[in-house]
Order: sequence, then structure tokens, then C-alpha cells
Amino acid sequence: MGLRTAVVMTALVATGGCAKFGAGSGDDGDGRADSAPAPPLDDGSVGPDARVLGTQAMPAADCAELRDDGAPSGVGWVRHPDGVSAPFPVYCEQEIDGGGWAMLYNSVLREDGTTTAFWQFDYASRLGRMGTAAPDENYYHGALYLVGTEYIDVFTDLGGTTAIAARVSATGFDQGSMAFIAPAQSEGSASVFNAQFAAGWSAKNHDGDTYADNCATMFSDVAQHYSACWAYNLGSDADAPVLDGGVGPHVNNAVLGELGLAAQADGGSYSRVSRIARFTRW
Repeated sequence: MGLRTAVVMTALVATGGCAKFGAGSGDDGDGRADSAPAPPLDDGSVGPDARVLGTQAMPAADCAELRDDGAPSGVGWVRHPDGVSAPFPVYCEQEIDGGGWAMLYNSVLREDGTTTAFWQFDYASRLGRMGTAAPDENYYHGALYLVGTEYIDVFTDLGGTTAIAARVSATGFDQGSMAFIAPAQSEGSASVFNAQFAAGWSAKNHDGDTYADNCATMFSDVAQHYSACWAYNLGSDADAPVLDGGVGPHVNNAVLGELGLAAQADGGSYSRVSRIARFTRW
């Protein structure tokens, strides 16, 4: 098994918290994340003895095969596309845009202020998996960047209307810089593509965006793709105070208007939204 295959396999099948990366992979050299442990993963998977497509005992090729088999949205086990690494569980979205999508991340508004804290992980945790794999829960499965070739970003505004914010393809992904290789947009907002796909990635201890300062530390320590800095944020506002109670996802009002979504009535130039999600296929 090659080194890259081993890293991908470890990151994809980690069952809780964040995947660990040793010195030389971009962390602080001690092989562990600097942040507090992430919430444990609850993937809802079925026991290994269930001989049903999408279980650990009988993984599907991907979410599209589960869709074609009649499976509704939910967690299922899929085979690794390299044909060698172990199968792994993903949340398959079967309703949005024809289905067949694996949920890479999901940020949902929480009035109790817990959403922003969820996204304040550091660089060492960038390929980890954390949270609960459900459309109404905060969730992150960063290792899916290592296998994805097609992506969609989806917004749901405060009124419950959902729109595709961007559809993007990529030929690969650089796990060190977290940059997409040859990203190309076919649908959605150019602002979302330029800020959230075509540029860099930053966390509180890693400045990989295109701005002079670290966009993550400027905006509530939220780890995500940035340019200079963002069209949407998984956990921060851009209007003062940027923390905005820690409730979670915000989108630039001009982008919401472009997509036919409603802005927050009293939200300034950036609005709270109910949900921002990213899905991938391969």
C-alpha cells in the first residue's frame, strides 16, 4: 500500500473526532490537533452482518448506485474508488439535483451559538471527520476532497428556499494546500466559485488564502476555503460583530439575490442562512 493510499484510507474510515497526521504533513509536529477534540461522529451505519447494499458488509460503488437501487437519503457504506482501500460510510443525498451526492460538509444555523465553535478546527484536522451525518446537523468529512471530482454547494435561506450556489469540477486536490486542482465552474455564482473553490484555504493556525492577513482569524477562526476573503462563511458574519452569536452560516446578500434567495431583514450586507452544504461525487 503506497503512502498516499494509506493516508486517504485512514482519513476516510476514521470513526470519530479528526484524523491525525504526523510531523511533515503540515501539523505542529506532535501528530495531533491543537484544538479541543471534535464531537464524535454518529454515522448511523448498519451492523456489518446486514447483507444489504450500502452496509459495511456489502458497500455500494457510490451514492449514485444506492440511489439507483432505490435507497433514500441517509448514511451508507461505499467502496473506495481506488479499488484497494477499505470501504467507508458517507451521507448520501438523494433528493437535491438528481441525487447521488456524498455530503462533504454541512453547516446549520443554531440559535444556541454552537455552530461557529464546530468550524474552529485547525490545520491538522483538515481531512478529519466530525459531527453527525444528517442534513440538520453540523458535519464535516474532509477526506472526501481526496476522492471527489464534482462538487455542488447548496444554500437554504431563512425562509426555507434552497438553491445550488455553485457546481464545480476538479481534476484533483492538493491535501497539503487544500487547493482544488484545475477547478472549473459550470453553474451558479461566480463569486462563490472564486472565493470558495478557486483560491486557498485557511484555519486559525494556517494562512493559505489570497488576502494579506489570515481570513480565518479575521472571521471567528472558521476553517474553510477563502480568497480575500469570502462569499459565504460556515460560521461567521462579516458585519460587526463577526461572531454574531456563534449561530453559524452567513452569505453575502448580493450572492443571495443572484440565486433568488432571501436576505435577512436586519442583517446588514451579509445574512444568516439556515444551511450551507457541500456535496461531492466521483
